Amino acid sequence: MADIKERLLPPKTTTTPNPREPPSSRPSASGRHFFNGGADFLGLKKRGQQGIRSWIRVDSSGNSQIVEVDKFSMMHRCDLPARDLRLLDPLFVYPSTILGREKAIVVNLEQIRCIITADEVYLLNSLDNYVLQYVAELRRRLTGNGEVWRPDSQNLSWRRGGFESMFASSSPDDLPFEFRALEVALEAACTFLDAQCM
Repeated sequence: MADIKERLLPPKTTTTPNPREPPSSRPSASGRHFFNGGADFLGLKKRGQQGIRSWIRVDSSGNSQIVEVDKFSMMHRCDLPARDLRLLDPLFVYPSTILGREKAIVVNLEQIRCIITADEVYLLNSLDNYVLQYVAELRRRLTGNGEVWRPDSQNLSWRRGGFESMFASSSPDDLPFEFRALEVALEAACTFLDAQCM
């Protein structure tokens, strides 16, 4: 029995610890130092390096670019809690969700996972065909009609003839940017589901 214990336990170190040496600089039973001027933990990442993802950013004028943003910067930029960003994680499977927050809309619809703000869309960068179609269709709609609805600060009416003309028009190009981006996301999700049924 003693023979088995000796094989399973780590070998004993023959050096005696120096009492003047701080405990953090002494090696552990595995021979590793606990602190070498920085954290030396097995399997842990440094805080600043975790959560950096590639996003496709489309602004209200139809310009798109790929940006690298970490989770904390995205939370600060869009004023979102971490639990809302968890919905966009491709490693997890969540039911289709549209969350309306104070400064952003979080969309998780089948293949389309994005954050829509008042003047830009952040879409998880992917080579999926539906994601690429979403970006192309949103850019086409935004550049087709360059006018964007903005409130007039002097009399709180809309710039093109007041509230009545806004609601009387049935053209989807008259919608604010957020609703146009959300409409394209819903159409892309419906196209994906329609292709699954065939």
